[in-house]
Amino acid sequence: MKNVKKQKVAVAVDFGTHGTGYAWTIIDEVKSGNQRREIHPRMQWPAHPIPYPKNLTALFFNGKGELQAWGYEARRRFNSSSAGGDGRYVNAFKMSLAPMSPGGTGQPELPSESFSSAETKSLVTLYLEKIFQEVVGEIMRSGFSEDEIRWCVTVPAIWGDYEKQLMREAAEAAGLPEDPKRLLLAYEPEVAAHYVRVSGVRTAKLTGKRANLLSPGSRFLVADCGGGTVDITAYRAISGDSLEEIGRECGGKFGSEYINRAFVEDILVSRFGSFDALERIREQQPTAIIDLIDDWEKAKLHFSRGQAEEINIQIPLTLDRCLDESARAALSKSQDGFTDAIVISPDEARSAFEVVVPGVLKLVDRQLEEMKRQRRNAPGKELVVLVGGFGNSPYLRSRLEEHLEGRAEVITPPDPQVAVLYGAVYFACNPQVRARRARLTYGCDTSETFRPRIDPLKFKFTGPEGRDRCRNRFCIFVTRGQKVMVDEVVEHTLAPVWDTQREILIDVYGTRNTYPQYVTEEHCQKIGSVTVDLSGVMHLDLKKRGVNVAMQFGETEIKVAATVNETGDAVHADLDFVPFS
Repeated sequence: MKNVKKQKVAVAVDFGTHGTGYAWTIIDEVKSGNQRREIHPRMQWPAHPIPYPKNLTALFFNGKGELQAWGYEARRRFNSSSAGGDGRYVNAFKMSLAPMSPGGTGQPELPSESFSSAETKSLVTLYLEKIFQEVVGEIMRSGFSEDEIRWCVTVPAIWGDYEKQLMREAAEAAGLPEDPKRLLLAYEPEVAAHYVRVSGVRTAKLTGKRANLLSPGSRFLVADCGGGTVDITAYRAISGDSLEEIGRECGGKFGSEYINRAFVEDILVSRFGSFDALERIREQQPTAIIDLIDDWEKAKLHFSRGQAEEINIQIPLTLDRCLDESARAALSKSQDGFTDAIVISPDEARSAFEVVVPGVLKLVDRQLEEMKRQRRNAPGKELVVLVGGFGNSPYLRSRLEEHLEGRAEVITPPDPQVAVLYGAVYFACNPQVRARRARLTYGCDTSETFRPRIDPLKFKFTGPEGRDRCRNRFCIFVTRGQKVMVDEVVEHTLAPVWDTQREILIDVYGTRNTYPQYVTEEHCQKIGSVTVDLSGVMHLDLKKRGVNVAMQFGETEIKVAATVNETGDAVHADLDFVPFS
């Protein structure tokens, strides 16, 4: 048996739609979960002169499909090629792992979401491979070995079990350890909550008030606003070191990348006369359009709700040269003869933000209603903690404050753009959440004793012992919204029906219904399957082949284990997920 080294270093990877970063710390067992740790983020990246904790989530391939560069360097290589050449530049591909978010948002897809899940998984693997190499090199230069690292990779809270499985598989393929104790997945708003509690917070209105989120009983909502998604979850402190999830996670595709898309589809299309005109420019000078989007990205970071000044984005010379007469005429007409820059009025900028902001406000309202039910409508203001790169937006903060006036106070941690990254480091050292809410009602398909006048006749069949059975019965493990402790195990004994069965195939179902009766009901969907190998117990009598299936729903990922009741022997059980729509 391989000797497993003690983990001495905690590494977090915040894999984002727009940017990805990593940070690490030495694991000090003496420190509790709420004590500040010395965190070492990666701040310098090739082709990016300004120190920043995130690299660009982008890849550049040559005409043969071979990876040439990643991060900001990928964009530099693409820009330096002649009109893109035969190379291929891809970015914001994380969203393709979950093209349909739970409940739907009505938000059209980003261009990157045309990738299949398999292709996206391959892109994620390639990117994480580069991150893995950088991390291991830095850690080894600090005097530690690769097998002394405990990793934590962040995922959106609205991702389903299938998407989390894809992320784990991509991370493992990139070189990260297969041992689940050395590779943790963590929800983005949850780890942000860890960071917020230890970092100190301030009110968005700069009144100097401070909220103590470490006190038992304190409650707060975390709105993690990133490039692709907005994730919202609520928590209650149950001790100085522990949190309990009190809301139901909600979220949607309302991240800042959709504001960039509005800039392209609404502002640039109107400036150049038509979508076709913009596409002609993109084909001739794709790098010039990327440059415009980059400049808009920088400008929107500082755009405030009351801003009266126009935003001017200089038109690159390469783009100017490829404008035909009609595009140049459209640009001149839309900007009163000015053609040196894209001039964006405050109203146009606000319209771009309003593509996503109303959706964010509705999500916050939904979570606040859930929190209100949890405290049985008792009066009092709630706390809303705004984190994530988009959470740094003065426009979003102002709209949120106005919308929640009298109902909740908005607070922001220092550097909200690193809340997830730094919080994931704390999570890797000491996960603080002790209880979560089940995302769905989970259960499995079983054959139970047939109930006359209750069960549908079409589900009736006769088993080998001559007893009438009902197929398709929903055996519930946990119900949606149920509080589940992190270490809580839910067990059911399942047995093969037929003597020749060498395995039990357990289809796992999920539904937003609380108490389903049958797996065929509307909104019930198969989300995965567990295969239990019975080959080692076939010598036992059929009645003694019962298997105890234990499932754990309180952690970021669902875990399963199976043992034969008669012998106590563990049997191999795999849980393989499929997409939940």
